Amino acid sequence: MMLRAVIFDLDGLMVDSETLAMAAWDQVVSRYGHRMTIPFYRTLIGLRVSDSAQIVCQHFGLPIGPDEAMAERDRLFLESLPTKLQAQSGLYALVDALTAREIPLGIATSGHRRYVRMALNILGLEDRFEAVAMGDEVAHGKPAPDVYLLAAQRLGIPPADCLALDDAPQGVEAACAAGMHCIAVPTRWTVGQPFPDAARICASLYEVQDFLEHTLPAVHYLAAGGVVVRDGGNRNGMVLVLRRPSCNETRLPKGHVEPGEGVQSAALREVREESGYGDLTVLADLGTQVVKFVHSGRLVVRTERYFLMALSDSAPPHGGEAQFEPAWLPWDQALEALTFEAEREWVRRARACVETKESDKWE
Repeated sequence: MMLRAVIFDLDGLMVDSETLAMAAWDQVVSRYGHRMTIPFYRTLIGLRVSDSAQIVCQHFGLPIGPDEAMAERDRLFLESLPTKLQAQSGLYALVDALTAREIPLGIATSGHRRYVRMALNILGLEDRFEAVAMGDEVAHGKPAPDVYLLAAQRLGIPPADCLALDDAPQGVEAACAAGMHCIAVPTRWTVGQPFPDAARICASLYEVQDFLEHTLPAVHYLAAGGVVVRDGGNRNGMVLVLRRPSCNETRLPKGHVEPGEGVQSAALREVREESGYGDLTVLADLGTQVVKFVHSGRLVVRTERYFLMALSDSAPPHGGEAQFEPAWLPWDQALEALTFEAEREWVRRARACVETKESDKWE
């Protein structure tokens, strides 16, 4: 599959809510001489509260209707959340890891609007999910695919490119019926139950994170470049930038360090090849930076090494890559023009080097 989004279930998967929900149901049915047993409660996991209420009323023969039973259960359940709702272990680490890869996140839950908003607020995750689909927004609850399809629609990503995470057999069935790959993450409430359609079964969200890190490994490479100055190498000098009209960006010259190539040699080569300026002198090593970004859904980790360089010859550039238009700008204008913050840092380092005259080659 092409992983373009991850859609989370809420109850059981993101939060340890089943104990609270069972306790609320037990209080409801105990008023009529019954007890909510664990085996029976397990049959309700993954269902909407409205669907569960019908089953509970029928199973226990309650003298109240599903709407009244659901309202009472909701009151007791929601009252317990502020002090008792806890995130499942590994939730924040997984959300952070996926966010770092710029993978869109969604939620497909059987829970209703009031509960979902309350739960996300307690977790502090209101702004981390781009789409939320809830049980009271769809015609059919899990195991029907409706809520997962709605989440994918709101993300704007085909279901086949979405990975679902769910802890209950009904949820896994729903995600697979929607055309998604699904990883089952059973809890103590659902462990041992069958998950025949799951693409994988993980023991925890940490294991999900580890699996995805290996499935979507980061690309690491070393790059080298230069901040090139002219007109005496002083604070009033000019800085070379490369305008790239096809991408509407302005950047510094840099490129890959080839195997067996020295970093400084690579920096000189890349600056010459991209800009067309050949008569360059290295004045100072500006150090390294690690830059992370996502390209085609994969995390790229680029270690950059930059050098402060002076242009020794005022001759116009000869050659250079056609995609770039060299331009000389004053320090402040160069900082403003550059598209990427990491490259602004290189200019700031170069400027500090010039102004403090750390190099003995300026005079």
